[in-house]
Amino acid sequence: MNKKRIVIIILAVILVGVIGYGISQKKKPSKLIAEITKVEAPDQTQSGENPAFIKEEYVSVLPEGTNIAPEGKIDANGFNQTFTPRKAVDGMTGAASYWEGSPDAYPNELSVTFKEDKTIHAIRVAINPDSVWGKRTQSFSVKVTYDGEVYETFLDEKAYEFDPTTGNEVILEFDDMQVRGVMLSVTSNTGATGGQVAEFEIYSR
Repeated sequence: MNKKRIVIIILAVILVGVIGYGISQKKKPSKLIAEITKVEAPDQTQSGENPAFIKEEYVSVLPEGTNIAPEGKIDANGFNQTFTPRKAVDGMTGAASYWEGSPDAYPNELSVTFKEDKTIHAIRVAINPDSVWGKRTQSFSVKVTYDGEVYETFLDEKAYEFDPTTGNEVILEFDDMQVRGVMLSVTSNTGATGGQVAEFEIYSR
């Protein structure tokens, strides 16, 4: 056998080996595909949401009794634009239904006085609960009057946080007391240039 024929045979063997290897490689994906387990997706009528991102709805727990603030005379030592004191006792917290004190004229005072003595045990101060009303801090004291004219401090000034995740409200509860009127005296607000109150509620049993 001459050298030329030997070389041809060797090349033929190599070519057959290469072709065989290529065919075997092409077959491997089909083997893998055959081993894939098919899982049926569950029926779904609405988009899913990761439980970790679901925010629990806040439900306000109002003080016991009845809000008697609408029965009294609402007044303030000033207000900004159309945000009059009457809007603080109209039963609404949305849109533009709130009182806002005169800008940069602290203290901003908002009061409710009654024609006769009232026994009260709680006060709720709220602003619009929508998230667009971001978290803010308002500092105020609570004053009361026993004769409908002269007010004196009942609860000293304190910084109260209003947070939309907890209803943008502050509830103050105390032992029963007889008064002729209640006043909020606001001295600062991190969310505006004046005090803001959407609902000023005074509770009687």
